[in-house]
Amino acid sequence: MKKFSERVKALRQEKGLSQGALAEKIKSSQKIIDYWETGTTEPKANFIIALADFFGCTTDYILGREDDMGNVNINSDLTETEKFILETFRKSSADDKAVVYGFLKYLAQKNQ
Repeated sequence: MKKFSERVKALRQEKGLSQGALAEKIKSSQKIIDYWETGTTEPKANFIIALADFFGCTTDYILGREDDMGNVNINSDLTETEKFILETFRKSSADDKAVVYGFLKYLAQKNQ
């Protein structure tokens, strides 16, 4: 398994970000990102969470405790309308879900 410093650097490079650009995204500084990547210091919990949220992985993955990125929060990329639709669908009865599914299937076929 990779250490935290290696993991952060690899994730940053995969996104094509400079240290400064990553720092802006998580409200930190370029120098702090450099310290993390060189193993000089370790981040506080709030930055570990911010990194995991930004990269769409678990904190255990960021920390190098797991090699599996884990369950990623898919809601982070959804619009407010999509979140509303998903939340409403999840709260619906099985019968209502079947109706919605049938309608969406109809729309998908119509728009092909």
